[in-house]
Amino acid sequence: MALKISHKNGIPIYVQLQRQIKDLVVRGTWKQGDQLPTERDLADQLGISRNTVSAAYRQLEAQGIVSRRQGAGTFVCFSPNISVIDAGDKDQVLKLVDLAIGEALELGFSIEDFTAIVALRVRQKKEMLNRLQVAFIECNREQLDYFTKELELGSGVTIHPLLLQDLQQKTAENLRKLRRMDMVVTTFYHLDEIKAALGSEAPQLLGIALEPSVNSIVKIARATPDSRIPVVCLSKTFAESIVNVLQQLDITFENMPLITTRDQTELSQALAGASLVVASPNRKKDVEQAVDPGTEIIEFVFRPDTGSITSLKAALLGVKNEVSSSAEV
Repeated sequence: MALKISHKNGIPIYVQLQRQIKDLVVRGTWKQGDQLPTERDLADQLGISRNTVSAAYRQLEAQGIVSRRQGAGTFVCFSPNISVIDAGDKDQVLKLVDLAIGEALELGFSIEDFTAIVALRVRQKKEMLNRLQVAFIECNREQLDYFTKELELGSGVTIHPLLLQDLQQKTAENLRKLRRMDMVVTTFYHLDEIKAALGSEAPQLLGIALEPSVNSIVKIARATPDSRIPVVCLSKTFAESIVNVLQQLDITFENMPLITTRDQTELSQALAGASLVVASPNRKKDVEQAVDPGTEIIEFVFRPDTGSITSLKAALLGVKNEVSSSAEV
């Protein structure tokens, strides 16, 4: 088992472990159906805490790499042969390109002809994606704002954000809107609930995995356990998510108040004397105006992992291909 942990590179141990296991699976070293070591065994072998191994396994499960069965163990459920090509694996893509070039030459096309045909096809695929309507559902405003403003799915892709609590009310307007979407996207944590809410008329649903910013975690981990570190967010749900991630990594502090007030005066009072403040992306400017000079502000972001973004783009293209094929018929 080629797993190595470094305590000096600044990357959280659970992230190192997660990435290495994922790499072993993608490369086929650990195959679909193989059982992973138990959390206790792997922790003992690597000299790390069981909580750290558990955090890595949870992330891998959320990404669809492994599945954990009660009383049986943790198993690989990912097959490179049926999965989307890994974003970092360019060799397989290059082989496909070389094969296509060779076949085009055999058919009498020149390299210039091949390049022009590929460029045309790429434009057509982009246009397909640009006409897609995608709904994104999450339980907190922070993640909705990030997904809508920051995620690059190609210009023209229309993203419709919806809070989970609004869907839970099952208003006729929200349900009609969602059923008109080409695709509904959410995190794995809410996938089953959304399936149940939309019923048999649901469009294609896709779950994605979110990863906390490693840089943010590393900066926060440098603070001493007796520090007072306020967490400023729009929603209590997002603030609790930050705290939960830190606790899973055994990063805890004596005083970590969760602050959601929009009143700038109240915010200034709550942050008085703080030397370090954690803020969600859409509260960073508010915090900058409220803290004393010299206060360190750490922006905490949850981003979809690379595999989820690759899967999302591939799924969107597949949906549009289906729509185009239906139209041609």
